[in-house]
Amino acid sequence: MRNIEIKARLHERRRVERELERLGARDEGIETQHDVFFHCHSGRLKLRDSSRSGATLIHYERPDSPTVRPSAYELAAQPEGASLLRVLEGALGKSGEVRKRRHLYLLDNIRVHLDEVEGLGHFLELEAVVDAVHPADDCERAVESLLERFGITKEDLIATAYVDLDRRPDP
Repeated sequence: MRNIEIKARLHERRRVERELERLGARDEGIETQHDVFFHCHSGRLKLRDSSRSGATLIHYERPDSPTVRPSAYELAAQPEGASLLRVLEGALGKSGEVRKRRHLYLLDNIRVHLDEVEGLGHFLELEAVVDAVHPADDCERAVESLLERFGITKEDLIATAYVDLDRRPDP
């Protein structure tokens, strides 16, 4: 599976919500997520516990860059999330964790996440799903258009995953 995505600090949440309403985005509601990351030799591996969908093991590869970028990922639903967490911690070791409150909106093939990340603040994440109807180039243009419409500046863009932001020392 593939996305075109970007993450940014969010300073004007109300502006984004108003634009989403104008665009006719579907409000999918709020969920909480707890992501536990594990050491792995390529990409990132995390076990997500979601208030909406339960436990999911997620492996993804995405360049660390503050630009609109591709992301390749695989998902595996986990009926025994707590047991799998113990196994993965023992086998691979935990590399970090992130807790967030996520408000999800859907706009055609684009998932718009308004995230409140514990200890880090407020963020916007856009994920355009690449498929036969939505080629990567179209997805990239759509994401860039939304960034402009939402007033996101180049300085707001985030190059890494939340878990990496959490590990950075304070300035």
